[in-house]
Amino acid sequence: MSDPTGIDPEHDVMSETERRVAWHLTRMLMAFFTVALVMIWADLSIDLTTLTGVSRDESGPAPATTTAPPQTPADGGSETSLPQGSPTTTTLPFEARTFTMVATGDLLVHEYVADMAGFYGSDSAYDFNPMFRRVQPVLAGADLAICHLETPLSEDNSDLVYYPNFRVPFELADAIGAAGYDGCSVASNHSLDAGASGVRATLSHLDRAGVAHSGMALDQAGAGPAWFAPGSISVAHLSYTDIMNGASLPTDPPWLVASLDPVKVVTDAEVAVAEGAEFVVVSIHWGIEYQSEPTDRQAEVSAQLLASPAIDLLIGHQAHVIQPVLQFSDKYAAIGLGNFLSNQPGDERRNCRPECPDSTQDGVVAWFAVADRPDGSVAVVDAGYVPTWVDRSTYEIVPLGIDNPPGADPAVLAESEGRTASVLEPTLRRITFD
Repeated sequence: MSDPTGIDPEHDVMSETERRVAWHLTRMLMAFFTVALVMIWADLSIDLTTLTGVSRDESGPAPATTTAPPQTPADGGSETSLPQGSPTTTTLPFEARTFTMVATGDLLVHEYVADMAGFYGSDSAYDFNPMFRRVQPVLAGADLAICHLETPLSEDNSDLVYYPNFRVPFELADAIGAAGYDGCSVASNHSLDAGASGVRATLSHLDRAGVAHSGMALDQAGAGPAWFAPGSISVAHLSYTDIMNGASLPTDPPWLVASLDPVKVVTDAEVAVAEGAEFVVVSIHWGIEYQSEPTDRQAEVSAQLLASPAIDLLIGHQAHVIQPVLQFSDKYAAIGLGNFLSNQPGDERRNCRPECPDSTQDGVVAWFAVADRPDGSVAVVDAGYVPTWVDRSTYEIVPLGIDNPPGADPAVLAESEGRTASVLEPTLRRITFD
């Protein structure tokens, strides 16, 4: 079979060097913003240019750019060298813990996506790794990376089906883990497409791939949050859906798929805090397909949930287009991150037009810097985004402006960037790497 992609199926998804560079770039940026914010809180007078080697112009915070990666220690550890000319020590008012987090939109495997994974694979296996190879440095560069797996996984690929009811190749779990994701939200309108057996298969394969999950469970004991400890900060991740295809909510039993009840979500978050969570992330599958404008329910529930001291950040999915990020004081509700991997807006086999706009091909990596604050709380102290676009000739997820495919039309990529910027800015600023 001839290669329709123009890339090598055996291409190494990401070298160790690239992984280290991505990691160090993000850590370097995090250090800058945390130090700057801490000193501002302490009412200290500092010269940011001297401290970081990055100038600050009149438009606001220093851009997330760097001209060269920091040096990697010989032992391959995570120590980051300071920029040239920076002081070797900095005395802070307190010792702040920090971490960076990224979250992405729907992983929605249609027929053509699976067919390409079959081409990349061998011996009847599916390989989704090449689809993540361009964006992997961005994901792996964060301390915590969260995906949204919208479709159930097949147990053994003997029963694969696609739209409108999905059971997709289980190898997707392996690619999720290899791409750098630490966990996934799994509560969605498609959660019960394959019944309880689909829930079991999905959770089993994610466990096998070392990917934590929240939003579906086989018993009440497994229905709690996923737990992480980036930067030695205890993070709990909860996942819920407001929609269920072909079934009513809540499910029976209720822990099979977690449904959106704002009062219960707050209670669940409070329980997580009582169990030691210092930062609570809530993922919600909600909204109206192909509509970027927030619904009244999205706006009202976001405000209600973020009014709770137990909830720190909301991440949303379902609309298949990017939706605005709502801000409530110092808390963010990224209510809809669009598609991260899909076949939309469609083609001759599964044409989604005119319902699916061009923006269904757009996606985003939402980026958050989290740190201790002087009052003892842990909160988002900076937020940004990397725009993405699915190259449907290869189904590679393209981080725009970071690793554009040479064969892509620059005008098409620019249009995608413009669509995403018009929705997310100025609430989020674009993250760039020189």
